[in-house]
Amino acid sequence: MVAGGKAAIVGPEAHHVRTVLRLKPGDRLIGCDGLGSDYLLRIERSGPDALVCEVLSIMQPQSPECRSRIVLMQCCLSSGKMEQVVDRAIQLGVSGIVPIVSEKSKFRGDEKQFNRKVERWRRIARSSALQCGRAHFPVIEPISPLMHAIKTPIDNAVRLLFTTDTKARSARQVLPGLLSSPSERQVVYLLIGPEAGLSPVERKTIIEHGFTAVMAGRRILRAEMAPIVALALVLYHLGEL
Repeated sequence: MVAGGKAAIVGPEAHHVRTVLRLKPGDRLIGCDGLGSDYLLRIERSGPDALVCEVLSIMQPQSPECRSRIVLMQCCLSSGKMEQVVDRAIQLGVSGIVPIVSEKSKFRGDEKQFNRKVERWRRIARSSALQCGRAHFPVIEPISPLMHAIKTPIDNAVRLLFTTDTKARSARQVLPGLLSSPSERQVVYLLIGPEAGLSPVERKTIIEHGFTAVMAGRRILRAEMAPIVALALVLYHLGEL
């Protein structure tokens, strides 16, 4: 939180600064507000729950954000795998993640359990964004049913369904024609299925909602690896890698 020439660092970030970085009053560090600004700070006071810092200057973000907005629509995986996906996707530069429950998702629970999971993923996303110097904290949406989620992309967005279906065209064939030159800003939605895949009815409905089926490669990937490969392919064709 930044106000009146002062900044407060609280919670896990304050603990990290004190006990991992071992910074103390008088030391300088770079902080970000998650809204697009970085700050050169000097620690004034260090308490058990917070650090109070003087704002010395506003800086250019350490790590520029992607020009295009990329949203990962990920069918929920088992707990540890989903956390890996959130962490890696944030490091690669996604703008947001939409967790989805599909017919074959192993992920089940009531609303309270869903909310706890989302809060956990949001903490992981924030930590990953801070670790790699991102200027904005990506948004982790509430968990949505698949049939609701596929209606959310905006009209001019590129919609991609990454699949193992051998009838789909390869990324090498599809992506150059769908993704514009690096100088243009696009909105791209990537949909990835769960460990057991999507049902035929789900695939048909997704494509009817404007998604283009794309095969990432000839090999069958683990569920937690597929979204990372898909993101890397899209980022490459957008000129972001």
